[in-house]
Amino acid sequence: MAVATAGSLLAVAGHPAAGSLAGRPVAAVGFDLDYTLWDQDDFARSFFAEVAGEFGRRMGLGDRQVAEACRDALDRLTLAHPRLFDQVLHQLGVWDPRLVAEWVERYRRHRPPARLYPGAAALLARLKAAGLRLFLVTDGQGGSQRHKVAALGLGPWFEQLVFTGDLPAHQHKPSPYPFRLACRCLRLPPELCLYVGDNPSCDFAGPRSLGMGTIGVATGPYARLQVPPEQAPQARVASLEELARLLVLPGPGGPG
Repeated sequence: MAVATAGSLLAVAGHPAAGSLAGRPVAAVGFDLDYTLWDQDDFARSFFAEVAGEFGRRMGLGDRQVAEACRDALDRLTLAHPRLFDQVLHQLGVWDPRLVAEWVERYRRHRPPARLYPGAAALLARLKAAGLRLFLVTDGQGGSQRHKVAALGLGPWFEQLVFTGDLPAHQHKPSPYPFRLACRCLRLPPELCLYVGDNPSCDFAGPRSLGMGTIGVATGPYARLQVPPEQAPQARVASLEELARLLVLPGPGGPG
């Protein structure tokens, strides 16, 4: 089993990414999906662009009016809002529960092109090349999340994939259960794992409660979210590119 040391993983002494992680052994690195490895808003924007014309005609509204209402709701509320589609349709004055249900179903079947954040592929490649094991823990409806993983080409990178949408609601993040499940599948103690995520309200309390190290990336709508210390990551970076620049990983030729 390859074990790196976080003191060498995070190379810049005094950088906020070193924090309390310095010196801990690391055998596996886990990732969140949405807003951590890719911009989930790309998915929503492409969905809204697809439906704006079609639903605009059906509802007797202009394409631009529907598109602007969608963009406004997404900018104000983000995809984390549990009633985003309801808000759009209320704003357009055409709310109907059957239409909301249709949008939800269409959204789950939406299949747009997808691309990773800059630096994501390079980071995963460096971690794998160093012999570290990779896992994914992501919230969201299981079918949609599996499609995203496939569309982004992420499947081959990860040894374990945990989709909390397949689990009972009380086992979704921030519960520690999906992280414990990933560790059990990897046959590793949580103390030998790091988890990288973006949302302090659900990504870090669970793994930290198990003794797992946590790194937050300031990407997506949660970058400026203020949370109590127990919900915060132990270290922060601005982006995956920054995290990749800080890494000094062991390999056949030594650190580099």
